[in-house]
Amino acid sequence: MSVSGWEQLLFALVVTAVLAPPLGRYLAATFRGGKAPGDRVFLPIENLVYRALGTEPDSSWTWRSYALAVLAFGLVSTLLLYAILRLQGHLPLNPTHAPGMPPLLSFNTAASFITGTNWQAYEGETAASYLAQMAGLVVAQFTAGAVGIAVALAVVRGIAGSVRTIGNFWVDVTRSLTRVLIPLSIIGALVLVSQGAVQNFYGFRTAATLAGGTQIIPGGPVSSMEVIKLLGTNGGSFYGAGGAHPFENPTGFSNIFELLLVVVLPFAIVFMFGRLIGRPRQAYAIIAVMAVIFVGHTVVSMQAELHGNHLLPASVSQVASGDSPGGNMEGKETRFGPEGSALMTTGTMGTTAGATDSALDSYTPVGGAGAFVAILLGEISPGGDGGGLYSILVLALLSVFIAGLMVGRTPEFLGKKIRGPQMKLVVAYALTIPIVVLVLGSTSLVISQGTSSILNPGFHGLTEVTYAYASVANNNGSAFAGLSANTPWYDVTLGLAMLIGRFAPIVLALAIAGSLAGARVHARTRATLDTSGPTFAAFLLGVILIVGGLIYFPMLILGPIGERIVG
Repeated sequence: MSVSGWEQLLFALVVTAVLAPPLGRYLAATFRGGKAPGDRVFLPIENLVYRALGTEPDSSWTWRSYALAVLAFGLVSTLLLYAILRLQGHLPLNPTHAPGMPPLLSFNTAASFITGTNWQAYEGETAASYLAQMAGLVVAQFTAGAVGIAVALAVVRGIAGSVRTIGNFWVDVTRSLTRVLIPLSIIGALVLVSQGAVQNFYGFRTAATLAGGTQIIPGGPVSSMEVIKLLGTNGGSFYGAGGAHPFENPTGFSNIFELLLVVVLPFAIVFMFGRLIGRPRQAYAIIAVMAVIFVGHTVVSMQAELHGNHLLPASVSQVASGDSPGGNMEGKETRFGPEGSALMTTGTMGTTAGATDSALDSYTPVGGAGAFVAILLGEISPGGDGGGLYSILVLALLSVFIAGLMVGRTPEFLGKKIRGPQMKLVVAYALTIPIVVLVLGSTSLVISQGTSSILNPGFHGLTEVTYAYASVANNNGSAFAGLSANTPWYDVTLGLAMLIGRFAPIVLALAIAGSLAGARVHARTRATLDTSGPTFAAFLLGVILIVGGLIYFPMLILGPIGERIVG
């Protein structure tokens, strides 16, 4: 990579390392129970919410009650958002005169935003009214992030706690909103506005061009949506061009700032985990695994995009003469360059944000594979808000079980023995999303309803289809492009993949937490596996890579790897 590329990457890593620990301490103090920072400001508001919901804030639920609350909240939220999208043509705050969305597209979009996927098979500036954007999509982006944090808290309480209950869903969601997501979003939106991001209600404006023609300029409440799409690891955009649009991501600083909005909070949630269980070193081991995967796939993509296509040697001479920023500039903004584009786009693929400032369809096979692999590994580098933590904790349980088999001991994690019931749930968790991706993806490759939407045949076409299902099933939401996804087949199957990919892992993670809640905590002995040391961190990393490789490597051979070898 170039010096500039290394500087951008190191800046992002250093700022994350500086900001994540204190934010993690704040989160731990907020969710530990009892007095918390900001009680004087936030507690009266929260008490009003609790009274409106009819919940007792000091109550704690079993995992089944918690899971039912998550599912009920998801169902009601999906129905409400579906209704807003269908009726937006008859509702106020619609200066662009967007009509109501068709039924299947409304289902796909509602499922997308409620699950935090934010897959968009439409152009945001023309297909959604301002009311739908703010009262529908943005609200869903806030609640999706809050639900992820709430589930992570419940899983931590179950795995590490000494009682059989795992908390109150409504309290966890409310506090996540009032004390974390809303305050940070206000600050982040002000920063984006200072950089030139748009925040208005102007609708479309007509401007005269220097050539004597006219151009339609879209406005809108962009900054308020942009910040929560990133902070909540959601990924949806006000504009169809996403982070490549200058009204949404105007400067080089805003580009790196948006990456930080995506990655700092998920890392901070892991620091919170370490403080809540009283074992900071356990959090360090998990963070180390997340960081290694993050740096690995990001550097690979940045390097690949900097060097571009070896079949186009003219780009090298252009770099030497100063006529071009060099590398693979197809589908990228010149203000970011190939490395800045790959850093922002590929760096967010290890989260459920899937935010992009460039077109993945135009990446080199290796550069695109860097983004693809980050998703296929389960989005744990560092993952979505809360989702990254409970996902890697499930994989940690799988790792200690494998390690226990190797040495002939009953595996333990945080002092609790991992037995058959937990492992059945862990295996179900590990296989749910791959089954959805591979079954729906392979079906789309053999029926006309699926193949008719593929733009590029061969290796690249297979990547387009499987990337779409992997992205939505992991609630990432980014698209490889080239796939016409707004069809009845893809609207329905992608929507179902989003719902299964979101709620099935949540229910299984809560079931695992419930099976461990209140279990006896055994004292450490010399034979106890140290799950907070570098040996376990390396073992966990190996399990993640092996499990991901065994499941997806054949598909990668027929997709980006085959394209790189043949092309």
